[in-house]
Amino acid sequence: MSRAARLFRAFSPQHWRLRRKVAVLLCLPVIAATLFGASRVNQLVEESRHYAVQSEQMAVLPALTEFSTSVAGAVAATVLSLPPEPGVETATQADIAIVELLQNSDLEPQVAAALARVLEEGRKLLASAQTGQMGSLAAGELVKEFVARTTNVYRIIINLTANPTVLSEGATLLDSWTIQWVLLDQAIAFAALRDDPTSALLMWSTAMGTELAELRVLADTLPDRAPVDALIADVQNRSALTANLDDAAADVGALRDSLFTALVRYREFVDASARNITTTLDDLASQARAESWRDGIAVVTILGLAVALAVAMSVSLVRPLRRLRDDTLRAAEHELPEAIIRIREGGDIDSVVLPPVRANPVEEVGQVARAVDMMKFEALRLAGEQAHLRRQVNEMLETLARRNKTLVEQQLSLIESLEFEEKDPARLQSLFALDHLAARMRRTGDSLLVLAGTWKRHGRMPDTPLGDVLRGAVSQVESYERVHIGAMPAGNLVGSAVADVAHLVAELIDNALRASPPNTTVRFAFSGAVDGGMLLEITDQGIGIPAHDLNELNERLTADGETTSVATHRMGLFVVGRLAERHGIAVRLRPTFDSERNNGITVSVYLPAKLLSGTTTSPEPYFIDRPRRLRRDDREPPPSKEPPNGIRTSVRTAQNSHHNGTSP
Repeated sequence: MSRAARLFRAFSPQHWRLRRKVAVLLCLPVIAATLFGASRVNQLVEESRHYAVQSEQMAVLPALTEFSTSVAGAVAATVLSLPPEPGVETATQADIAIVELLQNSDLEPQVAAALARVLEEGRKLLASAQTGQMGSLAAGELVKEFVARTTNVYRIIINLTANPTVLSEGATLLDSWTIQWVLLDQAIAFAALRDDPTSALLMWSTAMGTELAELRVLADTLPDRAPVDALIADVQNRSALTANLDDAAADVGALRDSLFTALVRYREFVDASARNITTTLDDLASQARAESWRDGIAVVTILGLAVALAVAMSVSLVRPLRRLRDDTLRAAEHELPEAIIRIREGGDIDSVVLPPVRANPVEEVGQVARAVDMMKFEALRLAGEQAHLRRQVNEMLETLARRNKTLVEQQLSLIESLEFEEKDPARLQSLFALDHLAARMRRTGDSLLVLAGTWKRHGRMPDTPLGDVLRGAVSQVESYERVHIGAMPAGNLVGSAVADVAHLVAELIDNALRASPPNTTVRFAFSGAVDGGMLLEITDQGIGIPAHDLNELNERLTADGETTSVATHRMGLFVVGRLAERHGIAVRLRPTFDSERNNGITVSVYLPAKLLSGTTTSPEPYFIDRPRRLRRDDREPPPSKEPPNGIRTSVRTAQNSHHNGTSP
């Protein structure tokens, strides 16, 4: 598998743990909601900042209105032969205010540039007005140019926003600002009354008609038309004063004052519109700021509640699943195997109780837990049935084995009596063969008892010399003449282990003989252990066993296995493992490698000190070092095929404890 494939497998969701999956499932909507809420709050904050900046731009309008109106008023006063000082003084104060705004406010570059240009031209007009050397026509042209530049500044500032309310109020401001400069035409016409009354009156009437028409249109667009109605009344008042100009009693001063009164009203109207725009923007900024705080708190609150609810739901989901996993694993790894072992050992199934899986039975996880409990109950029931069936099979095996052994014992007794009475060597040899065959049949019966898991019912046996036990084991196998024991070790084997050790050694010798060529021998070797035990090694010169099979066999020898079909196929090793486990004997298989052509097997049998009596660990003539190599020239010729009387007698000593045999 490539590295990319391994990385993909590691990060693939199907390999994630449940906790990680639930965390991702919860984090994705929370992150999406957080991003959406943060975007909304950020939008409101930016909107509030935008309105605040626009309000700062609009703060220039009142000062600009006062400055431009004062400049135009000062010029109009000069045209009307009035002192310009009041307008100059007001314009100067407004000039100072605008300069401070330019220096301290964060105005847009185009607004600041246009405002500076208006200040420059306004100052020039004020200087010309103070000299009093401008003609009425020249003054009118200069003021109109100045008003046009001021109107452009108004338009630039108002167009910075896209709010409909601000744009509507800005349109009203521009309309009123534009309409008021019709007064300039009226002032010029008033100044020309002395020189050309007819033309002046015509100009006057035209200007007032234009003003009146524009004011009426403006009034129709406003929700509150009271300020515009006041301006319309001023126009109508000036029209009435103009109608009496031919009369000698006409009040020219009142007509002139009405022009300045109308100019003041227009300035107040424009100032009110500018303040409304600023107030509207401030309100919008405050509203956006309040909405940002409100939405932010709402988003945080909702996310907090959502996260808390999600965590609670995830805990309610993950905790039962984790409990189900833990309880199921504990039942599968510990509780159920231990319960099955107790049932196999004869325990009553009704007395074996497994704790149920902890889960709410209403939800799906609880239903799975109940299903697991039912599976555990079924497993216990099947284990009980198997244990009962196994006990029945073992009882049948035990019954058959004991009946067979009874017949074999009777046969051995009859053969033994015939041996003592027979004088013919040929017939005696046949009786010896029958005796040996019956002994092997008895070992087969003992193996069946081991398969059934039953201890053989021996009477109390005395401690038996170890040499007699080994000779008795040799007498129970076919081709016993190929077994070379060598010097026997001194000492006795405790009586409780005599029959089982003889059976164990006989099975090992039988396997060694079957796995080696018929022209080879099986050898014994003995060595003392440090703890007082003894190591017996049985070496053959067979074909050997592959390494993986050898490991499997060693594991089977050390494990207390069940009686299965494998046990029947390899009954010898199964019997050896059971017998060794009974008495704490260690059995191990390893390759022999005593020559380049021999791949035989050496079986090491460790007899613990508790099974021996009268042995010593000091070197004796019958003890030999465990051989690293067995030379072919050290082999002894096979003995006669007639079993010596000592072997036959040792069999009876090891099995029946009637009399002791003699060494060959």
